[in-house]
Amino acid sequence: MGTPQKAVAWIKPEEYLALEEKATTKHEYLDGVVYAWQGFAPDAMAGGSRAHSQVIQNLVVTLRPKLRGTPCRTYAADIRLHVRQRQAYFYPDVAVTCSPSDSPAAQADAAEFAEPTVIFEVLSDSTEAFDRGEKFEAYKQIPTLEEYLLVSPAGRRVEAFRRGQNSARETCEATTPVRVEALATLLQPEEIFEGLI
Repeated sequence: MGTPQKAVAWIKPEEYLALEEKATTKHEYLDGVVYAWQGFAPDAMAGGSRAHSQVIQNLVVTLRPKLRGTPCRTYAADIRLHVRQRQAYFYPDVAVTCSPSDSPAAQADAAEFAEPTVIFEVLSDSTEAFDRGEKFEAYKQIPTLEEYLLVSPAGRRVEAFRRGQNSARETCEATTPVRVEALATLLQPEEIFEGLI
């Protein structure tokens, strides 16, 4: 994901959703401000790098078998997250939800979910400040969110922020397994950074 670009005018959430239904590119929304997510428009965020894409794919492929037999499911950046506690909509790089209301069986044609357990954002130079700042502050408002993980392809590092313990933070380097406590699993560095190491 490239640099977030703010819209000139403030719009209501329902206006954003109406525009998003017709849009050819994705946009994120926070408190009346629209951020172009990716696409070809001059004000749109640039598409992700190969490393960014590889890490997203690695996370999805790694998490899926670890979650088999549980009520949890993994969504990649094509499903919109509605932060109900704020006027916010995002497309997390990877999210895991264990909520029955977010299940495809509950709403097979739904374009969004609202009760994530874990969110992964893959960092780039142009989005890191937004992912650590405004977006993180909005994510903190989600009562079901237990962990927020920032993955740095360039630094081969993962930072895990966990609810409670004053938003405990743990940093794992490329040689250390990453504990995802909310999912009771470990992610090995070679699983996350496969193709980059």
